[in-house]
Amino acid sequence: MFSRSLNVCVTLCLWITALTSPESVSARKQDDSFFTASIYRARCASRCLSLHITRISAFFKHSQNNGSLVWCQNHKQCSKCLEPCKESWDLKENQCQDLCEPLFPKKHYECLTSCEFLKSIEGVKQGDCPAPEKASGFAAACVESCEEDGECSAVKRCCSNGCGHTCQLPKNLYKGVPLKPRKDLVFLEQPSGQLEIHWSSKFNISVEPVLYVVQRRWNYGIHPSEDDATEWQTVAQTAEERVQLADIRASRWYQFRVAAVNVHGTRGFTAPSKHFRSSRDPSAPPSPTGLRITNMSLGDEGLLTVRLNWTLPEEPDIPIHHYKVFWSWTVPTRSMVPSKKKRRKTTDGALRWVNLEGLQQNSSYTVELQAVTYWGQVRLKSSKASLRFSTTQNNESVKSVLKSKKDDISSLGSTLPKRPAGPLEVGTPFYQDGQLQVRVYWKHRGDPTVSRYHVQWMPEYCSHNETRGPEKSVTQENYINLPGLLFSCKYKVTVHMLKSKRRSKDESTTFLTPSCATIRSKTHKYIPCPGEGVPSHPKVLAKPENLTASFSINEGNITGNFLWRVSRVAPHQRITGFQVTWAEITTESRQNSLPNSIISQSQILPPDHNLLVVSNLRPSTYYRLEVQVITTGGEGPATVKTFQTPNILPVIQHRPRLRQHHSHHQKPLVERH
Repeated sequence: MFSRSLNVCVTLCLWITALTSPESVSARKQDDSFFTASIYRARCASRCLSLHITRISAFFKHSQNNGSLVWCQNHKQCSKCLEPCKESWDLKENQCQDLCEPLFPKKHYECLTSCEFLKSIEGVKQGDCPAPEKASGFAAACVESCEEDGECSAVKRCCSNGCGHTCQLPKNLYKGVPLKPRKDLVFLEQPSGQLEIHWSSKFNISVEPVLYVVQRRWNYGIHPSEDDATEWQTVAQTAEERVQLADIRASRWYQFRVAAVNVHGTRGFTAPSKHFRSSRDPSAPPSPTGLRITNMSLGDEGLLTVRLNWTLPEEPDIPIHHYKVFWSWTVPTRSMVPSKKKRRKTTDGALRWVNLEGLQQNSSYTVELQAVTYWGQVRLKSSKASLRFSTTQNNESVKSVLKSKKDDISSLGSTLPKRPAGPLEVGTPFYQDGQLQVRVYWKHRGDPTVSRYHVQWMPEYCSHNETRGPEKSVTQENYINLPGLLFSCKYKVTVHMLKSKRRSKDESTTFLTPSCATIRSKTHKYIPCPGEGVPSHPKVLAKPENLTASFSINEGNITGNFLWRVSRVAPHQRITGFQVTWAEITTESRQNSLPNSIISQSQILPPDHNLLVVSNLRPSTYYRLEVQVITTGGEGPATVKTFQTPNILPVIQHRPRLRQHHSHHQKPLVERH
């Protein structure tokens, strides 16, 4: 009796070990990529085509073409069946009855049965559970190791073994399922930049229509890398053995894989294809747009700090490495010609804003912005975008503009915007799931070449000066919900159709979002408004101190070594780098510590580099050094100091017999300041 209990215990322990082994975890990861939402939607669509295969065959000689999908979308009954198979349907939070009835109030049987089928295959894997008496080994253990198929790795299902439930390999796993396509994909890049991908199947053993799901992943860089690649993304669902993609970007290494799917299931995706990269060179980044001053604050010394914001009109081929910011102004002088001052700085490419500090009141400024990225050793620069603004009377002109925009937004009051009679219609903004949303509609033109709609929206201005970059989404429907909107803002939304051959004309409209108080007054539920109970960001106090310089002279070349240390670092504000700027100045301009020429260089150093080395300095010349600490909480105050380089003494010509005075016996001269 004891021996039998021991054997059961050992078997159970081994079974638990197998469940938690790395191989089991790896298999579950494979399961995540094998059974994706796009596979379920393709099975759902294949079922709809199968139900109407007789009518489809009457219209098309070969049912394996995209014309069958277009026919189904336009057919009254088949389109109802196809509706739940679309990407926009979320069955986790909604019931099929609640989704189908609003769309088809009178007859929604086809929609309902299709939705229930999709819901069932999302929870039940393909294949049949074996008979309970067939279980053996770990699968026969009398334990409840699973409750549903999703808890089992790879293709295993949660099946009964007579005294419990364990993960078991199903029988009839691939019954009626189409074969995998051949793993070799053929790429054809067209002069227009579109990529055509072809594949072939060994032979078709499926009676039901087969749909192909195409996925891709990519990485930036000079060389292909699977480690740095993105997650697999579904880019197409087609009934033909080819697909044409228009959104192929230069400088990216792509990999593709294809799965053949019918109503019974799939055998999985093909192995990742060989890497493909467009033969076109990457383009320079687009010029920043929407330059605007969003904030202006007065410092202790009477100087202004201005925040400049901008947006990128489109995604660049290569991520932005950094932005160059130039700003200039004129100051009166004793001569008839005013003196023009200019400064510059750089900021990280991930940011869409920069603070311009130390600005004078009652002055006019011109700011220029340029995006910079790198392709190998080649630097790609956008054209400069410029903006003129004034700080006259503490920028009352800017305040008046913002005030007029606030008046436009506050005029919403209790009245909500009506839908305009144009190509795009905007619904009434509503508050749901903890965020402000609005639904945008457009006309469905019934063009069979239209596969998707690309939607982009962003705030043009807000009464509270908060800004946000553009947001994008792609949908197959003729409407979209825009989530996470800001209160009291004017938004611009743009929609264009993604056709197989070309991009359609953009359609745009604007709408206003109500204030938080307006939304709160129309509901009994509590709605948190921005700024309530939100702690203000603490001021960055980290500051460079003890700026010192040492100069070395070697063969007529002066090299400066600038060193500093940092004080008053807050524990919650981690240092991420140093903004260092230096310029050559003249003796006349040294009295007011302002350079009279363009700053020679400016760069951002890593947080562990508190030393700057500059070579090829001019002798007996004043240089102005400015160092600023960059932290996770923002930029700290700048420290400025002026240094003078040493003079180079003329070399004394010696007679040849005085060999002990040759230059290779001389030590470099070092001066410290």
